Amino acid sequence: MAGNTAATVLVTGATGFVGRPLVDLLLANGHRVAAASVAGDRLLETLPEGVEGLAFDILDGDAVAEALGRLQPAAIFHLAGLARGGDLQRLLSVNVMGTETVLRAAHGMASPPTVILPGSAAEYGALPHGEPAQETAPLRPLSPYGVSKVAQTLTALGYAWRHEVPVVVGRVFNITGPGEPATMLVGAIAEQVAAIEAGRRDPVLRVGNLDPYRDYLDIRDAVRALYALWQAGTPGEIYNVCSGAAIQVRSVVERLVAQSRVAISVEPDPERQRPSDLPYCVGVPARIRSATGWHPMLGLEVSLGAALDWWRSSKQQSGRGPS
Repeated sequence: MAGNTAATVLVTGATGFVGRPLVDLLLANGHRVAAASVAGDRLLETLPEGVEGLAFDILDGDAVAEALGRLQPAAIFHLAGLARGGDLQRLLSVNVMGTETVLRAAHGMASPPTVILPGSAAEYGALPHGEPAQETAPLRPLSPYGVSKVAQTLTALGYAWRHEVPVVVGRVFNITGPGEPATMLVGAIAEQVAAIEAGRRDPVLRVGNLDPYRDYLDIRDAVRALYALWQAGTPGEIYNVCSGAAIQVRSVVERLVAQSRVAISVEPDPERQRPSDLPYCVGVPARIRSATGWHPMLGLEVSLGAALDWWRSSKQQSGRGPS
Protein backbone atom coordinates (compact mmCIF):
# COMPACT_ATOMS: atom_id res chain seq x y z
CA MET A 1 0.00 0.00 0.00
CA ALA A 2 3.00 2.31 -0.31
CA GLY A 3 2.50 5.87 -1.50
CA ASN A 4 3.94 5.61 -4.99
CA THR A 5 5.31 8.72 -6.65
CA ALA A 6 2.86 10.35 -9.09
CA ALA A 7 -0.12 8.56 -7.54
CA THR A 8 -3.45 10.39 -7.56
CA VAL A 9 -4.54 11.40 -4.06
CA LEU A 10 -7.84 12.89 -2.93
CA VAL A 11 -7.89 15.14 0.14
CA THR A 12 -11.30 15.98 1.56
CA GLY A 13 -11.56 19.03 3.79
CA ALA A 14 -8.50 20.24 1.93
CA THR A 15 -8.74 23.93 2.78
CA GLY A 16 -8.60 23.44 6.55
CA PHE A 17 -5.76 23.67 9.07
CA VAL A 18 -4.58 20.11 8.33
CA GLY A 19 -5.53 20.03 4.67
CA ARG A 20 -3.42 22.93 3.44
CA PRO A 21 -0.01 21.65 4.64
CA LEU A 22 -0.97 18.11 3.65
CA VAL A 23 -1.66 19.23 0.08
CA ASP A 24 1.74 20.96 0.03
CA LEU A 25 3.45 17.78 1.27
CA LEU A 26 1.74 15.60 -1.31
CA LEU A 27 2.75 17.96 -4.10
CA ALA A 28 6.33 18.04 -2.83
CA ASN A 29 6.38 14.25 -3.07
CA GLY A 30 5.28 14.29 -6.69
CA HIS A 31 1.64 13.26 -6.36
CA ARG A 32 -1.32 14.43 -8.38
CA VAL A 33 -3.67 16.04 -5.86
CA ALA A 34 -7.41 16.55 -5.98
CA ALA A 35 -8.63 18.76 -3.14
CA ALA A 36 -12.27 18.70 -2.08
CA SER A 37 -14.29 21.09 0.05
CA VAL A 38 -17.87 22.26 0.35
CA ALA A 39 -19.52 24.29 -2.39
CA GLY A 40 -18.87 27.99 -2.01
CA ASP A 41 -15.55 27.60 -0.21
CA ARG A 42 -13.50 30.44 -1.67
CA LEU A 43 -10.31 28.97 -0.24
CA LEU A 44 -10.47 26.37 -3.01
CA GLU A 45 -9.35 29.17 -5.31
CA THR A 46 -6.18 29.66 -3.25
CA LEU A 47 -4.90 26.10 -3.65
CA PRO A 48 -1.45 25.69 -5.22
CA GLU A 49 -1.12 25.51 -8.98
CA GLY A 50 -1.74 22.05 -10.35
CA VAL A 51 -4.23 21.01 -7.66
CA GLU A 52 -7.67 20.07 -8.91
CA GLY A 53 -10.30 21.70 -6.72
CA LEU A 54 -13.56 19.85 -6.19
CA ALA A 55 -16.72 20.99 -4.44
CA PHE A 56 -19.20 18.43 -3.14
CA ASP A 57 -21.18 17.47 -0.06
CA ILE A 58 -19.67 14.37 1.56
CA LEU A 59 -23.21 13.28 2.46
CA ASP A 60 -24.11 13.17 -1.24
CA GLY A 61 -23.33 9.57 -2.16
CA ASP A 62 -23.78 10.07 -5.89
CA ALA A 63 -21.44 13.08 -5.99
CA VAL A 64 -18.78 11.29 -3.96
CA ALA A 65 -19.02 8.12 -6.07
CA GLU A 66 -18.79 10.16 -9.28
CA ALA A 67 -15.67 11.95 -8.06
CA LEU A 68 -13.95 8.73 -7.00
CA GLY A 69 -14.90 6.97 -10.21
CA ARG A 70 -13.39 9.76 -12.29
CA LEU A 71 -10.25 10.29 -10.21
CA GLN A 72 -9.46 6.65 -9.38
CA PRO A 73 -7.31 7.79 -6.42
CA ALA A 74 -4.69 5.54 -4.89
CA ALA A 75 -5.37 7.15 -1.51
CA ILE A 76 -7.93 9.33 0.22
CA PHE A 77 -6.99 11.51 3.16
CA HIS A 78 -10.43 12.05 4.66
CA LEU A 79 -10.14 15.28 6.65
CA ALA A 80 -13.63 16.65 6.06
CA GLY A 81 -15.76 16.96 9.17
CA LEU A 82 -16.74 19.09 12.14
CA ALA A 83 -14.00 19.74 14.68
CA ARG A 84 -16.12 21.14 17.50
CA GLY A 85 -19.63 21.86 18.68
CA GLY A 86 -22.21 20.54 21.11
CA ASP A 87 -24.85 19.38 18.61
CA LEU A 88 -24.33 15.61 18.71
CA GLN A 89 -26.85 14.93 15.96
CA ARG A 90 -25.03 17.24 13.55
CA LEU A 91 -21.62 15.89 14.59
CA LEU A 92 -22.75 12.33 13.97
CA SER A 93 -24.32 13.28 10.66
CA VAL A 94 -21.18 14.89 9.26
CA ASN A 95 -18.35 13.02 10.98
CA VAL A 96 -19.86 9.55 10.94
CA MET A 97 -22.30 9.43 8.05
CA GLY A 98 -20.04 11.58 5.88
CA THR A 99 -17.25 9.07 6.47
CA GLU A 100 -19.64 6.22 5.74
CA THR A 101 -20.53 7.87 2.42
CA VAL A 102 -16.87 8.19 1.40
CA LEU A 103 -16.04 4.62 2.41
CA ARG A 104 -19.11 3.18 0.71
CA ALA A 105 -18.05 4.89 -2.52
CA ALA A 106 -14.47 3.64 -2.09
CA HIS A 107 -15.76 0.11 -1.54
CA GLY A 108 -17.62 0.35 -4.84
CA MET A 109 -14.42 0.89 -6.79
CA ALA A 110 -12.70 -1.97 -8.59
CA SER A 111 -9.54 -1.23 -6.62
CA PRO A 112 -10.46 0.56 -3.39
CA PRO A 113 -7.97 3.25 -2.37
CA THR A 114 -6.22 3.35 0.99
CA VAL A 115 -8.10 5.71 3.28
CA ILE A 116 -6.16 7.65 5.92
CA LEU A 117 -8.49 8.94 8.62
CA PRO A 118 -7.39 11.43 11.29
CA GLY A 119 -8.90 10.41 14.61
CA SER A 120 -8.72 12.54 17.74
CA ALA A 121 -7.26 12.36 21.22
CA ALA A 122 -10.77 13.41 22.35
CA GLU A 123 -11.69 9.76 21.82
CA TYR A 124 -9.66 8.80 24.90
CA GLY A 125 -11.41 11.36 27.05
CA ALA A 126 -10.73 11.04 30.77
CA LEU A 127 -7.20 9.70 31.18
CA PRO A 128 -5.65 9.09 34.61
CA HIS A 129 -3.24 11.93 35.39
CA GLY A 130 0.31 11.04 34.46
CA GLU A 131 -0.66 8.01 32.39
CA PRO A 132 -0.14 8.64 28.65
CA ALA A 133 -2.57 6.81 26.39
CA GLN A 134 -1.57 3.87 24.28
CA GLU A 135 -3.86 2.95 21.40
CA THR A 136 -5.39 0.18 23.52
CA ALA A 137 -6.51 2.56 26.31
CA PRO A 138 -10.23 2.56 27.18
CA LEU A 139 -12.25 5.21 25.35
CA ARG A 140 -14.10 7.58 27.69
CA PRO A 141 -15.01 10.62 25.56
CA LEU A 142 -16.48 13.52 27.53
CA SER A 143 -17.54 15.80 24.67
CA PRO A 144 -20.07 15.29 21.88
CA TYR A 145 -17.18 15.77 19.45
CA GLY A 146 -15.21 12.97 21.12
CA VAL A 147 -18.24 10.69 20.94
CA SER A 148 -18.61 11.41 17.22
CA LYS A 149 -14.93 10.65 16.60
CA VAL A 150 -15.18 7.29 18.40
CA ALA A 151 -18.15 6.40 16.21
CA GLN A 152 -16.31 7.62 13.12
CA THR A 153 -13.23 5.55 13.91
CA LEU A 154 -15.24 2.37 14.52
CA THR A 155 -17.30 2.92 11.36
CA ALA A 156 -14.16 3.36 9.28
CA LEU A 157 -12.23 0.47 10.79
CA GLY A 158 -15.18 -1.82 10.15
CA TYR A 159 -14.45 -1.48 6.43
CA ALA A 160 -10.86 -2.55 7.01
CA TRP A 161 -11.78 -5.43 9.30
CA ARG A 162 -14.24 -6.70 6.67
CA HIS A 163 -11.47 -6.36 4.05
CA GLU A 164 -13.59 -3.96 2.02
CA VAL A 165 -11.43 -0.80 2.16
CA PRO A 166 -7.91 -0.51 3.59
CA VAL A 167 -8.35 2.12 6.33
CA VAL A 168 -5.62 3.41 8.63
CA VAL A 169 -6.43 5.73 11.55
CA GLY A 170 -4.00 8.33 12.87
CA ARG A 171 -5.33 9.44 16.25
CA VAL A 172 -4.12 13.05 16.32
CA PHE A 173 -3.41 14.92 19.56
CA ASN A 174 -3.06 18.72 19.96
CA ILE A 175 -1.71 20.16 16.73
CA THR A 176 -0.37 23.67 16.47
CA GLY A 177 1.70 25.87 14.19
CA PRO A 178 1.19 28.23 11.24
CA GLY A 179 -2.42 28.62 10.20
CA GLU A 180 -3.94 27.50 13.50
CA PRO A 181 -7.40 29.11 13.73
CA ALA A 182 -8.58 31.17 16.67
CA THR A 183 -11.04 28.41 17.55
CA MET A 184 -8.09 26.40 18.90
CA LEU A 185 -6.04 27.22 22.00
CA VAL A 186 -2.74 28.42 20.52
CA GLY A 187 -4.53 30.13 17.65
CA ALA A 188 -6.76 32.00 20.09
CA ILE A 189 -3.81 33.18 22.17
CA ALA A 190 -1.66 34.03 19.14
CA GLU A 191 -4.52 35.99 17.58
CA GLN A 192 -4.88 38.06 20.75
CA VAL A 193 -1.13 38.69 21.01
CA ALA A 194 -0.94 39.76 17.36
CA ALA A 195 -3.92 42.09 17.81
CA ILE A 196 -2.36 43.61 20.93
CA GLU A 197 0.94 44.15 19.11
CA ALA A 198 -0.95 45.85 16.27
CA GLY A 199 -2.63 48.20 18.75
CA ARG A 200 -6.09 46.81 18.02
CA ARG A 201 -6.90 45.70 21.57
CA ASP A 202 -5.85 46.43 25.14
CA PRO A 203 -2.65 44.64 26.32
CA VAL A 204 -4.62 42.06 28.31
CA LEU A 205 -4.65 38.41 27.33
CA ARG A 206 -7.93 36.64 28.12
CA VAL A 207 -7.42 32.96 28.90
CA GLY A 208 -9.35 29.90 30.02
CA ASN A 209 -8.20 27.03 32.22
CA LEU A 210 -4.38 26.96 32.37
CA ASP A 211 -4.03 23.81 34.49
CA PRO A 212 -4.50 20.96 31.94
CA TYR A 213 -1.60 19.07 30.38
CA ARG A 214 -1.59 18.47 26.65
CA ASP A 215 0.52 16.72 24.02
CA TYR A 216 1.46 19.28 21.34
CA LEU A 217 2.64 18.50 17.84
CA ASP A 218 3.50 20.84 14.98
CA ILE A 219 1.01 20.65 12.12
CA ARG A 220 3.86 20.01 9.68
CA ASP A 221 5.00 17.02 11.71
CA ALA A 222 1.40 15.82 11.94
CA VAL A 223 0.87 15.75 8.18
CA ARG A 224 4.19 13.94 7.76
CA ALA A 225 2.83 11.34 10.17
CA LEU A 226 -0.39 10.90 8.18
CA TYR A 227 1.64 10.58 4.99
CA ALA A 228 3.88 7.98 6.65
CA LEU A 229 0.79 5.99 7.65
CA TRP A 230 -0.26 5.83 4.02
CA GLN A 231 3.13 4.43 3.12
CA ALA A 232 3.71 2.04 6.00
CA GLY A 233 0.66 1.82 8.25
CA THR A 234 -1.32 -1.41 8.60
CA PRO A 235 -5.00 -1.31 7.53
CA GLY A 236 -7.35 -1.79 10.44
CA GLU A 237 -4.90 -0.29 12.96
CA ILE A 238 -4.89 2.92 15.00
CA TYR A 239 -1.73 4.95 15.54
CA ASN A 240 -1.28 7.82 17.98
CA VAL A 241 0.01 10.91 16.20
CA CYS A 242 1.64 12.78 19.06
CA SER A 243 4.91 13.88 20.65
CA GLY A 244 4.58 12.00 23.92
CA ALA A 245 5.51 15.12 25.92
CA ALA A 246 3.19 16.50 28.62
CA ILE A 247 3.08 20.32 28.44
CA GLN A 248 0.89 22.38 30.75
CA VAL A 249 -1.35 24.92 29.05
CA ARG A 250 0.03 27.55 31.43
CA SER A 251 3.49 26.99 29.96
CA VAL A 252 2.16 27.42 26.42
CA VAL A 253 0.58 30.76 27.32
CA GLU A 254 3.73 31.94 29.10
CA ARG A 255 5.88 31.04 26.09
CA LEU A 256 3.63 32.93 23.71
CA VAL A 257 3.59 35.98 25.97
CA ALA A 258 7.40 35.78 26.18
CA GLN A 259 7.54 36.00 22.37
CA SER A 260 5.36 39.12 22.32
CA ARG A 261 6.91 42.41 21.19
CA VAL A 262 4.97 44.37 23.86
CA ALA A 263 4.17 43.95 27.55
CA ILE A 264 1.05 41.86 28.11
CA SER A 265 -0.86 40.93 31.27
CA VAL A 266 -2.86 37.72 31.57
CA GLU A 267 -6.38 37.55 33.02
CA PRO A 268 -8.81 34.63 33.37
CA ASP A 269 -11.93 34.72 31.18
CA PRO A 270 -14.90 32.68 32.51
CA GLU A 271 -16.36 32.45 29.00
CA ARG A 272 -13.27 30.55 27.86
CA GLN A 273 -13.74 27.84 30.50
CA ARG A 274 -15.03 24.59 29.03
CA PRO A 275 -16.79 21.94 31.19
CA SER A 276 -15.31 19.17 29.01
CA ASP A 277 -11.70 20.34 29.48
CA LEU A 278 -9.62 17.25 30.17
CA PRO A 279 -7.08 17.63 32.98
CA TYR A 280 -4.57 15.37 31.21
CA CYS A 281 -4.35 14.28 27.58
CA VAL A 282 -1.00 12.88 26.45
CA GLY A 283 -0.23 10.01 24.10
CA VAL A 284 2.39 7.34 23.51
CA PRO A 285 3.84 7.52 19.95
CA ALA A 286 5.73 4.21 20.08
CA ARG A 287 3.48 2.36 17.61
CA ILE A 288 3.77 4.88 14.76
CA ARG A 289 7.50 5.24 15.31
CA SER A 290 7.98 1.48 15.13
CA ALA A 291 5.78 1.07 12.05
CA THR A 292 6.98 4.02 9.99
CA GLY A 293 10.13 5.50 11.53
CA TRP A 294 8.32 8.83 11.89
CA HIS A 295 9.25 11.18 14.70
CA PRO A 296 8.58 14.89 15.34
CA MET A 297 11.17 17.26 13.91
CA LEU A 298 9.88 20.63 15.12
CA GLY A 299 9.93 21.66 18.77
CA LEU A 300 7.16 23.53 20.57
CA GLU A 301 9.01 26.87 20.56
CA VAL A 302 9.25 26.69 16.78
CA SER A 303 5.56 25.82 16.48
CA LEU A 304 4.44 28.63 18.76
CA GLY A 305 6.64 31.14 16.97
CA ALA A 306 5.25 30.05 13.61
CA ALA A 307 1.66 30.31 14.84
CA LEU A 308 2.30 33.80 16.19
CA ASP A 309 4.07 34.96 13.03
CA TRP A 310 1.19 33.66 10.92
CA TRP A 311 -1.29 35.70 12.94
CA ARG A 312 0.95 38.75 12.79
CA SER A 313 0.97 38.45 9.02
CA SER A 314 -2.80 37.99 8.95
CA LYS A 315 -3.33 41.13 11.02
CA GLN A 316 -1.07 43.12 8.69
CA GLN A 317 -2.80 41.87 5.55
CA SER A 318 -6.44 42.07 6.59
CA GLY A 319 -6.57 43.87 9.88
CA ARG A 320 -8.15 40.93 11.65
CA GLY A 321 -7.30 37.45 10.27
CA PRO A 322 -9.69 34.53 9.67
CA SER A 323 -12.13 33.33 12.28
